[in-house]
Amino acid sequence: EAPTGRGPPIGGMADDEDPAKSEEYSETMKKKMKSSLTYKHEDGMNFMSPMGRIIVGSCLQTPADVDILKKENVGIIVCLQEDKDMEYFSLDIKPIEARSKEVGISHVRIPIKDFDPQSLRRHLPGAVERLAAELAQRPGRELAYIHCTAGLGRAPGLALAYMFMVEGRCLDEAYAELFALRRCHPQLGMIRAATCDVLAGGEGSLVPTRLAIKREGAREVQIAGLDVGWHNKVPLQKDEATGEFVLQRDLPPGSYQYKFIVDGEWQPNLELPHVDDNGNVNNVCAVAPAEGSPDAARRERIMAPKGRPTDDELKALKTALRAAPG
Repeated sequence: EAPTGRGPPIGGMADDEDPAKSEEYSETMKKKMKSSLTYKHEDGMNFMSPMGRIIVGSCLQTPADVDILKKENVGIIVCLQEDKDMEYFSLDIKPIEARSKEVGISHVRIPIKDFDPQSLRRHLPGAVERLAAELAQRPGRELAYIHCTAGLGRAPGLALAYMFMVEGRCLDEAYAELFALRRCHPQLGMIRAATCDVLAGGEGSLVPTRLAIKREGAREVQIAGLDVGWHNKVPLQKDEATGEFVLQRDLPPGSYQYKFIVDGEWQPNLELPHVDDNGNVNNVCAVAPAEGSPDAARRERIMAPKGRPTDDELKALKTALRAAPG
């Protein structure tokens, strides 16, 4: 199902588009996001009507797209794409950045990994802080255009995080309103988790976690997933006394999938909790804050459906976000 929203009346499309790229991207998106949404890059930029001072849409493809957004009263473009996202669709961001500067639009890049909930969680506080600062600096009612690649995951995630952390809106109600303007599938749980992380003091909310596997004769054992993503590997240390390969890592509260890599072979430890994720059997680790702690009670409340920060917590969020890294 393609996203709804407005798009360029003419132009706004890169040359030599390959529909196969869009099909491949859409299939990956369906599996990772567990949705039926699709993206057709060859159709050009598309976006929704404004929601407050925010527009969510797909990536800009040419400098002509900047002019289209200028006519929509956009004064800020927030790009959440990584370089590899642009390379996949052969996009050149330099002319887009140059045209933005020429027409007086602030072009901001905050790279967040595609289809990586933990990357979104880590970067949301700084991204919300930067978005709030940019909106405060723009004259009148100029709008912010937030985009990732398809504008269906990371971009609506940042928009909703801003509404939740800064404006104090009910996340479920804000998502329903945004969804009516643009069908999308953001990670609401990661927005809630990132909010709790900020209120707990960022790294102050980390929980010491131990993961281990015993493999006789193994020379090297690593872990992928957890909070580092599937493309990164963390080495385990061998405990000579027990023969186990062990990882001691501080993690923010939440649920994490991971997999062991034993001498180059990816494998789960079926003796530990595991899940079947679209045919991939992964280990899963549940990390909880100290029972009875203020953080535990706050997370239980905010992570629940329709849960939200109190007025005092909203004040604390605004204070903390002013110091958040961009």
